[in-house]
Amino acid sequence: MDSRAAIASFCGLVAECDKNTHELPLDKSCLLISAVFDPTVDVESCLSQLDAFAAEAVATAGASDSYAMAGAAVRTLFGSGKFRGNEHAYDEPQNSLLASVLERRTGIPITLCVLLMEVSRRIGLPLQGVGLPGHFVVRFPDPTSRLYIDPYHGGAVLDVAQCVALVERIYHGRVTWRDDFLAPLDHRAILKRVLLNLKNALSQSKDYSGALAAIHLRMTLDPSDATELRDRGILFARLRRYDRAIEDLEAYLRRSPDAGDSQHIRNTVHYLRQERNQ
Repeated sequence: MDSRAAIASFCGLVAECDKNTHELPLDKSCLLISAVFDPTVDVESCLSQLDAFAAEAVATAGASDSYAMAGAAVRTLFGSGKFRGNEHAYDEPQNSLLASVLERRTGIPITLCVLLMEVSRRIGLPLQGVGLPGHFVVRFPDPTSRLYIDPYHGGAVLDVAQCVALVERIYHGRVTWRDDFLAPLDHRAILKRVLLNLKNALSQSKDYSGALAAIHLRMTLDPSDATELRDRGILFARLRRYDRAIEDLEAYLRRSPDAGDSQHIRNTVHYLRQERNQ
């Protein structure tokens, strides 16, 4: 599947789910995102891999209660499957692509959580994603337990106090804990966060065309997000596409005239006009 076909398929899937008020499928959505950036991705083959992991988890669970099934899914992926967090190259764009995570058996918290969520869903275990500041975990299926699973650290089980400590270690007191950090996210919000990580990773690696594609997918999920107009304008400026950059940045200012960076963006537009006219 080439990039344009993958983008069209992703946009079509979003439109179909919106029309029918269905939640977006995490597995297929993430795999189509992967196909946008890697034309060798075989979406159906990757879905079959997830099916196979689920079948292995069922075969080794030993019992059918939610705790046994969750343990089987964790052991299948992070034990025998040897999936792990990519601590040595955390910012690589491939860590945000589910197909690459399946192939390389390494990723970042959110893609490893998606992996666990989708394998667990196949065995009748609905895990929910939780977007802690700077880290992603999944909520245990028993809501009364207040337990969470951390796939990035091998499927470690965390209680609320350990989640608080995790955020403290990441931010060293720069973020004040709020209980709503533990609120589960819907699939659209998870996909937006996957794409945000991907956009940032591609921008850092100076793949501005790739970052523009990630923005296009994010705007498909949320056309009202003015920050994507700003970021797209900045990327167009880096590519010396000044007319498009000015258009996007001016649109951002119209939507967010009182934003904290509005004066900086106005100055940027002024500079870009000068560069365009030279």
